[in-house]
Amino acid sequence: MTIDYERDLLKHHVRTNAWLPLCQKRLKVLRLNDTSRQKRRLRYFTFCAVGAVDVLMLEVAQVIKRSKAGRFDTVVFFDKNSDLVQKTQQRIPGAIGFPGDFVKVVLLDDPDDGIVIAGQDSLLPQVNYDDDLRVRQRQILVDQHHGFIRHFPFDVINLDLEEFLFKPTEALPGQVVNAMRKVFEWQGRSFVTPQNGREQYLDGFSLMFTTRIGPANINEEYLGMLRGYLEDNLRNDETLLPIFQERTGGIDSIANLQQNNFELFFLLATPKVLSSILIESDWYIDPETGINIYEFERTTPGVVPYKMLHLVMDVKRQMPFRVFRPPRVGLAWDVQEAYRTVVHQIFTKCEVTVTLENIDQVALQESLDRIIEQRRLYYPDDE
Repeated sequence: MTIDYERDLLKHHVRTNAWLPLCQKRLKVLRLNDTSRQKRRLRYFTFCAVGAVDVLMLEVAQVIKRSKAGRFDTVVFFDKNSDLVQKTQQRIPGAIGFPGDFVKVVLLDDPDDGIVIAGQDSLLPQVNYDDDLRVRQRQILVDQHHGFIRHFPFDVINLDLEEFLFKPTEALPGQVVNAMRKVFEWQGRSFVTPQNGREQYLDGFSLMFTTRIGPANINEEYLGMLRGYLEDNLRNDETLLPIFQERTGGIDSIANLQQNNFELFFLLATPKVLSSILIESDWYIDPETGINIYEFERTTPGVVPYKMLHLVMDVKRQMPFRVFRPPRVGLAWDVQEAYRTVVHQIFTKCEVTVTLENIDQVALQESLDRIIEQRRLYYPDDE
């Protein structure tokens, strides 16, 4: 039995209570910082699935706006194959879709990462290479890779992968982590809008990240990495130990937390992974809002129940940009202070546990109905 993610009210509670306010706030910041007469539209990357519920929710809320030609051309998404991309584009016409494995496309070994040229055709026959199946498949991947890079940066990134962050079969730190490194690196690229034609850089963006807790067979390499993050925090800030013990019901060490309450161990460590990737990529988490975490359990007949984590945060650019900082310069004071603040928040701020008993099911269903009705404007045959 498959899960109907689209109509899952627990998931929709996260959409409306976590994702939507974050995106509304980002749009407000964008508007305040945009001095042009014709304000640019929000740039959004997502794994929206065929139903595109998150995109249409943001359109209903007037966060995402279509072009004058009626196109969702500031929305970029991935899906598993061309057929699913086409079906999604029927529901959000004009959105830019990439078929294939997101991680594989992002992590393609490509020496031209930094010099992707607009209009360059990666599918033309390559000099000194046979035009065989293997070469053509490589060319298709390169074309997707370059095409995706050209759309950076995004004001909002929604990494709703609905899978494990860590896979025991992959070498440390895992391919999803390395893909995020690339994505956050590309967020530093410049972009030009038709409104003013000037080269611009983002000084911040909003990030939503979804992962399953686990897996149950996560290996010692990954566990050691996660323990290391949390142990470093306790070692470097003596005020955290009593906070940690209060949060964990008196547990006195990270190793004991892992053994006795793996879910809380994973929940505390995962934000540290994101924070560390962002900092090494020239960004950091905005301490004013920190990281908000939502958790709910999926229970499907015939499937072992599992828990989902949804993390939402605002991200700021380290100033000056890395390319303008001398070598061997450590983190700026404000970045260090922001990191310490966020670490304290991770230990002290409890996650929001979402259940059918503590959500407004009637209001959420009405919200879903409005979104589905909006979708029928573009795809009348929608069920």
